[in-house]
Amino acid sequence: FYVLAFVIFGLSIFFSCWTHYNRKSKVVRAAQPLFLHIICLGTFIMAATIITLGIDDSIATEHGCSIACRLNPWFLSVGFVCAFSSIFGKEWRINRIFHNPSMRRITVSAKDVLIPCFILLGLNVLVLA
Repeated sequence: FYVLAFVIFGLSIFFSCWTHYNRKSKVVRAAQPLFLHIICLGTFIMAATIITLGIDDSIATEHGCSIACRLNPWFLSVGFVCAFSSIFGKEWRINRIFHNPSMRRITVSAKDVLIPCFILLGLNVLVLA
């Protein structure tokens, strides 16, 4: 179990560093580096679920197992919301640009796209709490 988690941790960090290193290239700028970093963060958090799923009473106390069990839905759902709300935000941005009835040039800032991401994350935390 743990090997898979550490492979995912490593790949998330690698791709985040790669995105940062290549942030000025045309392809990465078109893919919106901020959202690529958020996707990497989401996959990193989701991989932490693998670690908590591997904890049992042979390696931790009953209290430790209880904490690990309670962390599972948090890691999984917060990581999922980070990754997929970022993808949703990118799609919303593209949809907003291409379905512009006035055919004028419009600017959709990262702030405009991050607001729905934070709303989804807030709703997620509200449901989990």
